[in-house]
Amino acid sequence: MLIAGTSCVDYSTLNVHQKAITEGGESGNTFYGMLSYVKNHRPPIVILENVCSAPWDHVREEFENIGYRARQVRLDTKGFYIPHTRTRGYLVAVEAKRYKPSSVSVNGVVDDWVQGMKTYMQRPASCTLDAFLLPSDDPRIHEGRQRLAMETKMSAERRRKEVDWARCEQRHARARAEENLGNKRPLTKWEEGTLS
Repeated sequence: MLIAGTSCVDYSTLNVHQKAITEGGESGNTFYGMLSYVKNHRPPIVILENVCSAPWDHVREEFENIGYRARQVRLDTKGFYIPHTRTRGYLVAVEAKRYKPSSVSVNGVVDDWVQGMKTYMQRPASCTLDAFLLPSDDPRIHEGRQRLAMETKMSAERRRKEVDWARCEQRHARARAEENLGNKRPLTKWEEGTLS
């Protein structure tokens, strides 16, 4: 089973420079890297998580094009025993050929998963978020605020210094050469400018 959450930066409604899944952005690249792994290793079940604004129809089509059946469902964490709201999309994909000789249909498996998430797995949080928080007079809150202010100040000072990106790239290239990694990613064998 593969459980994955690919980058959401290009799909997020907070991003004013959104990119489609096929436009070579971080989100599309991480999705196609994960899909390449699926093509090569054929896990029987894949569960994928991302923001609700992800291109779920396109994602489902990509899985179906490589022999999987897939369904997507939108769920909110507050319905699953977590005391805050975080609505996300989840997709389950099942390799179709594994169910052909069986009496269980692959569509039945993915539909049962979606239905099971909505009916059997849901359980509202039994306590409020306040139960997980420190009291406002706890000394750790004051210490944390001081530490955050210090880190924010230091981060601003670091940003003022210019980064020598050419030097960073040279160190990166040297480390890849020393490890004999070549130009490909060591696990996915993905190269710049390719989708497979």
